[in-house]
Amino acid sequence: MNISSAVIFGGATGWGKRIYDSVDTIIDEVSIIEVGASPTETIDFVKKCDLIFIAIPDSQINSKLIEIRNFLRKDQIVIECATSKSGFSNTLKEIAVSGVSVCSTHPMVMPASSPKGYNVLIMPIGNNFEKAKKIAEQIYLKMDMIPQDFEFENHADAMVIVQMVPHLVQRILIDSLGHGVSMKNMTIEDISRIAPANYILAELGLGRVAVQRTSVSAGIVATGLQNSFGRRILGGMQSIIGRIISAGDNREELEEIFQSGITTLDPAGVWRHGMEIKTEAALIRLGNLRSKSFSLQAPNKPNVLRDILNILEKYDIDMTALDSQILSDNDGNIFAKFDIGASDINFNSLSLKNDLEKIGVVLLCTD
Repeated sequence: MNISSAVIFGGATGWGKRIYDSVDTIIDEVSIIEVGASPTETIDFVKKCDLIFIAIPDSQINSKLIEIRNFLRKDQIVIECATSKSGFSNTLKEIAVSGVSVCSTHPMVMPASSPKGYNVLIMPIGNNFEKAKKIAEQIYLKMDMIPQDFEFENHADAMVIVQMVPHLVQRILIDSLGHGVSMKNMTIEDISRIAPANYILAELGLGRVAVQRTSVSAGIVATGLQNSFGRRILGGMQSIIGRIISAGDNREELEEIFQSGITTLDPAGVWRHGMEIKTEAALIRLGNLRSKSFSLQAPNKPNVLRDILNILEKYDIDMTALDSQILSDNDGNIFAKFDIGASDINFNSLSLKNDLEKIGVVLLCTD
């Protein structure tokens, strides 16, 4: 594919920065356009670049597409990565009809998180999408993401199910927990300390939403409620809550309500069987890490884990769990973090710390 130049709108932060870093490895000349760029500068880049990637806030995309569309050529590529497409979908489809190669994408994870192993929706638009789809896949594969083909027209309804409902439920749960703990003079830390297995798993989703800006949840819920499907789903949630309230302490009626829901979701029980295996594995790993553990910060380089394990073997450390993350510090330096569960951590931590430092690894903490 003959693509020698690209411009990333919003390439300095968030997903735009991740896109820039990825594109910069596969295309020779990559430029960034940020807020404050003059119309002349914007149009000059649009005219000369083969790829135009738009990674600005959803609310600004339609006006940007309108600004540039008369300067696009049929041999160019336009890709965007917005969460909500409703404000600009018609304009994007009009650009595709003109002959430009267009592909919409949606990374299914926050830009601050490592994208490795997460889905990204790849949604071609129009009849000339091949080039855009191919380069979009290349960009995200460079981040070790998993491209998932999806229909652009079905995006809004799908996001009601996989985004609006979880955000809405988690925000309601956050509000309910807040009222509950405050009324009983407790804290969320108190709840986490005494929590049973089901809560421990639920807390992961709850915490994931809690650390995000409330404007993210507000935007997702508001967007979902803009279409009829989203409003129908909300109506169904209101209805089931009403039925539960009416049932009160009637266990048989409550059981019937809950059984009806799970039968509709998973008639054959296949999904439940898979979830039983996955959740048990997650609980075991979390239990091992909560029990006795320590963390290491290591250079992100080949064979670093092998070198670490060689050192741990000298101390007869019996590992029960090993989790890893690729992270970056405030200066943008990339490193690996390993959380290690062990059946016994009564080792000489100072000696271990010194041995690890010889291979550039830092012992962060022991619990």
